[in-house]
Amino acid sequence: MKPQTTPKITKGDKTRQRILQTTTILMAEKGPDAVSMREISAKLKITKPVLYYYFKNKDELIKAAFVEGTKHFQELQMEINKPGLSLEQKLERIFANHLDFITRYPDMPKCALKIMASPTESVLNNMAMELKERNRKALLAMLQTEDKTLSKTAVDTIIRMVSAVIVYFMAEARERGIASLPKNLPARMAKTIIAGARHLKAALVIVLLSPLLARAGALDLTVDDAVKTALKNNATVVTAEETRRIYKERVREYWGSVFPQIGASLGYSRYLDKPNDAILGAKDANIYTGSLDINQVLWAGGRVSTGIKMAGIYSNASDEQLKTAQKGVARSVKQIYYSVLLANAMAATQKESLDLARQHLATIEAQYKQGIASDLAVLRQKVEVSNTEPSLTQAQNLYEIGLVELKNLLGLDPEADINLTDGFSCGQFGPGEIADLYKTALAARPDYRNMKYQRDLSRELITIERAGHFPYLSAYASRQYYGSKESGFPQSPDRTWSTTAGLQLSLPLFAGGSVNSRTRQAKLQAGIADTNLRELERKIKIDVKKAWLSMKESAERLNSQGSAVEQARKALAATEVRFKNGLAGQLDLNDATLALNRARTLYNQAQHDACSDDAQLKWAVGE
Repeated sequence: MKPQTTPKITKGDKTRQRILQTTTILMAEKGPDAVSMREISAKLKITKPVLYYYFKNKDELIKAAFVEGTKHFQELQMEINKPGLSLEQKLERIFANHLDFITRYPDMPKCALKIMASPTESVLNNMAMELKERNRKALLAMLQTEDKTLSKTAVDTIIRMVSAVIVYFMAEARERGIASLPKNLPARMAKTIIAGARHLKAALVIVLLSPLLARAGALDLTVDDAVKTALKNNATVVTAEETRRIYKERVREYWGSVFPQIGASLGYSRYLDKPNDAILGAKDANIYTGSLDINQVLWAGGRVSTGIKMAGIYSNASDEQLKTAQKGVARSVKQIYYSVLLANAMAATQKESLDLARQHLATIEAQYKQGIASDLAVLRQKVEVSNTEPSLTQAQNLYEIGLVELKNLLGLDPEADINLTDGFSCGQFGPGEIADLYKTALAARPDYRNMKYQRDLSRELITIERAGHFPYLSAYASRQYYGSKESGFPQSPDRTWSTTAGLQLSLPLFAGGSVNSRTRQAKLQAGIADTNLRELERKIKIDVKKAWLSMKESAERLNSQGSAVEQARKALAATEVRFKNGLAGQLDLNDATLALNRARTLYNQAQHDACSDDAQLKWAVGE
């Protein structure tokens, strides 16, 4: 028996494939009815007779493009017919097959949605309806064969759910890109559908909410969303918030010393062995006492008023500490967010480099078969491919590690699915005038305001310590009860009431110099606070200046690097043409590829640096 050989792909096959791909792209952009044969030929840069050589009219071309785009359904039938798969696993394969197809042909979702929106009498719409009905019958047969316990309503529910999920895949891929759909989505949706279909009420809810369930696994995060999540979950911010509440309560505590202090006491005593009557007089066995006492501080050398004032300063300082923590976390979140975007962009750059290396390898291998290139050239290009693959793996790993770091800062579980929806959009307008930024920073930085409060506290502490030299004056009043009885509770005339009131003055005469020592310590602390405030002011200006310089440099680098990628891409395209025509060598081709890789890398780095420096500058000025 002769071994089977792979059919040779002719030049005509490649041309036909190019025509179908271009037709699909134009149909995705404009819809099938708006595409003309003239437009397709112009896009391909071929004449209309060549186009009509492969397809006799537009309807035949569109039908062929539709058939080409639905080949994966044949692959799917073979996949789900494998023995040993459960119903849930088969549904997972259906969803995974569609996601894989959309990944390989990113223009197909747009085209399919355009077909759905085309007039009902159109050729494509009829073909789409026929395909939908065939797939529905195949799915129905699979469900009835695999699980005979499902009711008719449950089967119908599953079919509707599968259709809704696939449509959602296409809509999401068109609007947000295939990367917005998490890898574990097929398995999760299959499990949800099977679980819900066994309980009709749950299934109906799933049908209504299927788009929401599809995205529930992945948390979409803009930069601002990430900051809000961190401010809600981050332990540093939570601790600062609790500290602020403690100081708020301290204000109430100090105010308590302004108001009268009221207390009550009750006492009972019994003589177990009475004293000599001749010395102390006759005593009843049971004695009852009680009093209601009020004490009010009138003057304490400024301690009370200063304590209240200090409590208010503490409260204000805690507010600034909270803001400092929040702004620090916000800066860190933004910078890590942009680092993850950079890692993702670097991975995309390395993937493009690997794809180019493989394309060039295919070109060189084709030339080798034609006798144009040597086996050494093929070997060199294979080495180039092998050298590029580890860079892609490393870049993808850095992206995953960056996501874990971001989740940690956001207070999320490391297994949580998150999707970063923002891109690089910073640095286009530069950092502004430095003099204005200095003023803004000194007015807005919460750590600077907090340091001012610390200085004020040090000054108030001097007053507190100096008050130790002054008298302490308070007023008091007391209502007292006394009663005694040999047995039982005393009644009149065995009990009496009395009331006293007065002033109490305490005058410090000598404390061994401790008051003077504490006062001097407080003055020294106030001096240190003044020094710290001046030093912080200088440090803030340094922070602003450094961030301003970095932002200025990265913005200039971003603007200058913007056109380099496009120029490198054009240079590579020109080199590829020259290489195919034998006018450039393999070294020229690899150099052009390397130049594009470097240009994209530098541009990605410039975008990241501009956004990261922008976050640093905003933190430095207190925004």
